[in-house]
Amino acid sequence: MPISADYGRADPIEALAGEPERITGGVGGLRRGLRMAAPVIGLAVFFFGWEFGVKAFGIKKYLLPRPSDILSNLNDNKQFFWDNARTTMWEAFVGFAVAFVLAMIVATLMAHSRFIERAVLPLAVLIQVTPIIAYTPAIVAWQHYGFRSIVVVTSLVCFVPFLVNGVTGLRSVDPNLIELARSVDASRREVFFRLRLQSALPSLFSAARIAVGLALIGAVLGEFFAGSLSGLGYTIKRSQSQGALRLYIWGAIYVLGFIGAAATLFVTAVERVVLHWHSSQRE
Repeated sequence: MPISADYGRADPIEALAGEPERITGGVGGLRRGLRMAAPVIGLAVFFFGWEFGVKAFGIKKYLLPRPSDILSNLNDNKQFFWDNARTTMWEAFVGFAVAFVLAMIVATLMAHSRFIERAVLPLAVLIQVTPIIAYTPAIVAWQHYGFRSIVVVTSLVCFVPFLVNGVTGLRSVDPNLIELARSVDASRREVFFRLRLQSALPSLFSAARIAVGLALIGAVLGEFFAGSLSGLGYTIKRSQSQGALRLYIWGAIYVLGFIGAAATLFVTAVERVVLHWHSSQRE
């Protein structure tokens, strides 16, 4: 039997049909790479612009130091900034944790009772709309100087996001699932942990990302007023009126920014692991 001259060659139509898929895949990979690199590119442009902008416009160091000067000061005083950062991180963490626990208790009661919701919600709104700096001196006068006052301030500023998102999440469960669970004699505890809490997790993680920054704000603000002798807030306050120590203010700001970014990334990583089943984690 004669062998065709086209034997072993790929079908040109199939080859052309597969080409768009390869092109699309390549473009998609490039887009994903650009999306992943976007935060790094944005930060690089910002800091390079800051560095060369200060130099180009001749801005004096005590008014606005260059990022390289700030990083140099951080490197020369690593232990100092680390010791103070640990204090602020501990205060922020304790306040964050206390706010979460208290908010979940109240949110659970509100999710099960419209009366409690209507009674508590105005107080939550009042806390939210009143600037926290207005509460802080009164809290310090009530709790006295020290760690406890700082934790109360931090908890107060983190409380409302957890409360509101907690109530929304606990109520977002499908009523049909609750009826189904009750039809098989599921206990209230099982309904709460297996249905309501699972449904609330996406909202709670969203609140946690917001509360990370608020916890640092509360800790720094508490250190301003509570007579603290350590912490990044104390460092900023002590250095404010001393020209020779202005770099320490910017160093503390840099460290606070790094802590906030690292904590947010940690919360996001935990969310991806815990909520791997949820649609929000799918690309």
